[in-house]
Amino acid sequence: MGDVLVAGSGIAGMQASIDLADFGHKVFLLEKDEKLGGNLKNLSEIFPTSQKASDVLSAYLDKIKTRSNITVMKRTEILDFSGNSPKFLVSVKTPNGTKDLTVNAVILATGFQPYNPSPLKEYGYGRFKDVVTSLELERMLKDGRFIRPSNRQKPESVVFIQCVGSRDCNVNAYCSDFCCNNAVKLAKIIKREHPEVIVSVFYIDMRTPYEGEVEFRNARRLGIRFPRGKPAKVREDEGALTIEVEDTLENDLVFVRSDLLVLSVGGVPDPTVNSLSKAMKVNLSDSGFFAVDETIVGSNVKGIFVAGAASGPKDTSYSMIQGSCVAAKVDILFRTSLKLKAS
Repeated sequence: MGDVLVAGSGIAGMQASIDLADFGHKVFLLEKDEKLGGNLKNLSEIFPTSQKASDVLSAYLDKIKTRSNITVMKRTEILDFSGNSPKFLVSVKTPNGTKDLTVNAVILATGFQPYNPSPLKEYGYGRFKDVVTSLELERMLKDGRFIRPSNRQKPESVVFIQCVGSRDCNVNAYCSDFCCNNAVKLAKIIKREHPEVIVSVFYIDMRTPYEGEVEFRNARRLGIRFPRGKPAKVREDEGALTIEVEDTLENDLVFVRSDLLVLSVGGVPDPTVNSLSKAMKVNLSDSGFFAVDETIVGSNVKGIFVAGAASGPKDTSYSMIQGSCVAAKVDILFRTSLKLKAS
């Protein structure tokens, strides 16, 4: 069977590796960090099932350990790349020095990085302690800490601002896909554990398809407020934050006080994307992610595939599905090649 290099160990990369191993292929799973899991490591729960992300990650790690044909290579980066399908030569830098690999296919599962909202001065991120990103709130909830960073006290009110770093032609024009469902998830966790807290989510459009729509409705039934409008300015006074926002449904300018402000940040390409694109001659989309063909997981280079958020921001469920999809595509490629050789 074939040898496959999987670059990135988020849920898409792990799922692809497990499926490929079960198909009988040998897998080199590369991860530039010290731990596997990608963005999954930072989540408290999985949307919409409410499973603990730590339990999901543990299950994946156990599956990887039990498959002898998966070689995990942590703290490893790609230095050089050459060749064509069905033979690629890859030079990687490991903690123990440089190593050369020969593989028959490559899966790019590099994921995304959370957008850093510091350049958006109007929201006060980095200036006001009680302005945090959705990822920072997620980590707080994961660790059982629901507090205001300024005074370590539990907030009485929380405001979410959607589309921070997304759907903005001055920043990133694309929608980051997962932000609305993630805000609903985080708001519900807060309400579930602290029902007395006032939670408001300011949005442009709530994009919560399929099961997400059910969760959106459940969130409103819990008393979570969803005023339509994008805040223009945030200021701090008298120990609280004041958010200035145009209510686009009522066509009115309103001022909302809050103890904690959460910026729902979108996703941007992983820093390795540009160098990998040049080395492998894989095209990028206008958004800076790897471009894919009509199969959703194929690239412009035969034998090189793309999975999960490497082609654009996605939630865990969709990334997992794409991991299985790309594994099936690689398996089909190998089996088709064997049939051609046999004929």
